[in-house]
Amino acid sequence: MPINSHATKESTKFARDIIWVGVSQIFTSLLGIVTMPALTKTYSTQNYGIWVQVSVTVGLVVPILTLQFMTTMVRFLAGEEDKEKRRRSLGAMLCAILIFSGFVFIAIYFLASQLSRFFFDSPTYINFVYLTFLWTFVDALFTLFIANMRARGEIKGLSIIQALFSVSKAGSIVTLVLLGLRLEWVIASMISIEFIFVIAVIYFIVRDEGFPVLNFEGLGGFLSFSIPQIPIGILGWIMSASDRYFITHFLNLSQTGIYSSSNYLAGLIALFYSPIGYVLLPTVSKTWEQKRKGDTKNYFEYSTRLFLTLAIPATVGLTMLSQSLLKILATSEYLAGMELVLLIGISQIFYGMFLINTYIVYLVKRTKWLLPIFITSSAISIGLNAILIPSIGITGAAISKIVAYFVLTVIVTIWIKKAMYYNIDIKYIAKVFIATLIMAISIYFLKISGIKGIILSIIIGVPVFGIALHLLKAFTEQDKRLIKQTFSGMIPQLH
Repeated sequence: MPINSHATKESTKFARDIIWVGVSQIFTSLLGIVTMPALTKTYSTQNYGIWVQVSVTVGLVVPILTLQFMTTMVRFLAGEEDKEKRRRSLGAMLCAILIFSGFVFIAIYFLASQLSRFFFDSPTYINFVYLTFLWTFVDALFTLFIANMRARGEIKGLSIIQALFSVSKAGSIVTLVLLGLRLEWVIASMISIEFIFVIAVIYFIVRDEGFPVLNFEGLGGFLSFSIPQIPIGILGWIMSASDRYFITHFLNLSQTGIYSSSNYLAGLIALFYSPIGYVLLPTVSKTWEQKRKGDTKNYFEYSTRLFLTLAIPATVGLTMLSQSLLKILATSEYLAGMELVLLIGISQIFYGMFLINTYIVYLVKRTKWLLPIFITSSAISIGLNAILIPSIGITGAAISKIVAYFVLTVIVTIWIKKAMYYNIDIKYIAKVFIATLIMAISIYFLKISGIKGIILSIIIGVPVFGIALHLLKAFTEQDKRLIKQTFSGMIPQLH
């Protein structure tokens, strides 16, 4: 990163914001860690499969229902200083979402039976269809308002809100499951909690900038940027989550539940690329608009190094601990082998690299090029799922995910070189691999069993990895200085 005082201050804030978002998303991950045992040990694998399908469907439809305004808001408003313009822009986006949602709910009312058959392979789950889309609508509002806070740089505040949100959801799920209530009540509680948090976030926005008045001002420009991303969002979902639908139809809901448990563990890699991406886009949007392209390039280099430093050892560590973790979080019925977790983890590394690189496409406003790239990767994903899942089972879904994300990452990486090339330090990455290997060897000789074995593995593995990087002289003096400045401002000084 640049070494002048202003740039150093910005770099330190950038790193601190990543930590805040990372801590918040740890609480989000705890939602799964705490609720998975409650759900899997109380409900049947079929009911857990229904829960997975509902969650996956919400993840698919929310970006569509929000018209992909989350990225648009950050891209256009991160550098906007005029509060009135920000307020009216939020009102315009909210107006479009409300109108679109009305049409969507009308369609759902008439197609509920067909949607039940598509989502759950049976027409008897209509109630879950209605609950799913009500959850989606409330989540879409929450996502939009959180994106507004993100665009205004309120990373610490929104991180605290999202952490409290995750804790509330986890507590509600565990309580209702232990009380023996049906799955419908659990989903209804998620909707109620999310609605309460929507009201809370609206309060903070109104307090700072005023109520977002519904209008159509500037909506055309917003839609021209966001609408091309809607099919991209759908295609992205096809690559990330459609494997659950293929498994449900080619195999059964029980296999969907088993696959999802391993997929959840490997999905923890998102704890590294998601916070980085969350902070990176508004940061580089601001530096790009201010014509500070050198700083923009540095942020991409720093983000890539940070992600790979964390994701590579985490993937190996999660793989080695996965079966012990699943025995604790679920039952032996959900064990599918370390290989499945490793394959999905590798796919998440590729996706993280893609996520970081794709923000360059947003900066130069060439989002139309993402559509053919996603079409190619999605076609590969669908084809491989259709071929591999019937022949080799749920492992085929993991293989198709790796190939699809690898193709996506390679194509985007090649394309962005024309727009803005940044250096990837291969020598440094090699040192990360060596340190990871040393860490894996140290864990391998431990007898990992139960909670104590997992905790011991983490206590030994993390320092071994850090010491190995230090001995390999992976960090520069500038890296060390940035790390020290980042944490010195977050840890209260004792007097």
